[in-house]
Amino acid sequence: MELVKKIFDCVGIYKLKSRTDNRGGLTYAYEDDVPGFEIKETRVYTMPQKGTFFGIHYSDEATPFSKLVSVVQGSGMDYVVDLRKDSATYLKWEAVELNAQNALAVLVPAGIGHAFLSLEDNTIQLFAINKNGKDGHSKQINYADPKIELKLEIPITQISDYDLDAPLLEEN
Repeated sequence: MELVKKIFDCVGIYKLKSRTDNRGGLTYAYEDDVPGFEIKETRVYTMPQKGTFFGIHYSDEATPFSKLVSVVQGSGMDYVVDLRKDSATYLKWEAVELNAQNALAVLVPAGIGHAFLSLEDNTIQLFAINKNGKDGHSKQINYADPKIELKLEIPITQISDYDLDAPLLEEN
């Protein structure tokens, strides 16, 4: 994995190593060269419908964890939101397109909100975490919070009640 960009001084955008031959392609989804990140849990999210939305989820200093997100099929827009109140970029957000062709992964640390929107039908996301997931470790903020002004690439077609009913910043 090669660090190609930093966002908000703490979010890493990595290029995954990959190669192809006559049999097809191989991408290394993770290599042990990310300081301070050791995978404890891996998840695969399948999104049958374009416009499936997850987010804005984050961890704080009380229950910190980081996540490494990539896409193995289809494409999606990965959003990161700076939720660190003492940061110069507090409430700013950026988006990175993830797909199997660009072989990028986003490392999201504690204090940074994360959301994802599938841009194609049948998108598959690989999600690795450096903490075993338990209820209560992940917090959330409503994606439509006017203080964040998140702008989505395409309309949402699928969203969970959990995300739809997430609290606004002032309610956290």
